[in-house]
Amino acid sequence: MTDDLIEIGRVRRAVGLDGRVEVELNSGDIKRITPGTTVLVGSRPLEVRRSSPGRKGLFNAWFEEIGDRDSAEALRGDLLEVPRSEIPPAPEGSHYHYEIIGCAVQESDGSLIGEVTGIMETGANDVYVVALSSGGEILVPVTPTIVLEVDIVDRVIKVDLPPGLRPD
Repeated sequence: MTDDLIEIGRVRRAVGLDGRVEVELNSGDIKRITPGTTVLVGSRPLEVRRSSPGRKGLFNAWFEEIGDRDSAEALRGDLLEVPRSEIPPAPEGSHYHYEIIGCAVQESDGSLIGEVTGIMETGANDVYVVALSSGGEILVPVTPTIVLEVDIVDRVIKVDLPPGLRPD
């Protein structure tokens, strides 16, 4: 696999005795781990033998190369990654988290505010965690009146912060 890897989830724990692991997927989309798919788990490629929905929004995965609980437990905490080239384009008008994190955040006049360091999913809308260039951080709700433009190619997000969110 290439060095340009995208994290799609993480192994939470071993389940049962047959090598099954519980995974938390970043997108909540089980299509990321369908049978026959190869993912990098930790530092090794593993082929998904079977997958199914699990408890509380998590998923179960069985890998061809993992056949017992001890081997499955050794994967605890490992990231699941795939090459960027295997990620389909985001739907029109939306972006993957990995495309947003690291983008510069600017006011509509071009003045630099900071950089997106994380994204919180609140249910109603995402919230960008922005490390301020002056120090500290602010939370920027992703709404059409605040986030005006997202330019993934140039890695810039233009915003119009209301007075209560503006850094001083």
